[in-house]
Amino acid sequence: MPITSQVDQTKNLVIYTLTGDLTLDDIQSTIKSFWEAHELTLNALWDARRAKLTNLKSSDMESLTSLIGQYTHRFEERKGGKSAVVASSDLQYGLSRTVGTLYEIEDFPTQLKVFRNMDEAIQWLDQDK
Repeated sequence: MPITSQVDQTKNLVIYTLTGDLTLDDIQSTIKSFWEAHELTLNALWDARRAKLTNLKSSDMESLTSLIGQYTHRFEERKGGKSAVVASSDLQYGLSRTVGTLYEIEDFPTQLKVFRNMDEAIQWLDQDK
């Protein structure tokens, strides 16, 4: 399975671990599952360090942001929440930053930040606003 998830209720956090060659469908399916969950977590961590994103392009990131925008009716439940992406390769980082930029343009009520280091991502998620 290319994307697995683990929920840490004590931190109100879901951790997605991405591995292998991922497709746009893999990521879209996970995003849909997150937003359609009975109870959303406030924070999300996307660990892409072991993923290969060579099947994805910048225009796919626009599709992901558009998909997130379809769930505006659930945004209030995550207001003030954070999503962190940990990317080890330049490709992962660049594609993730594209989503981050589009996220800001759409003015979603949560934050998305891209990191190269897991410890820094976790520290940011643990910080209060």
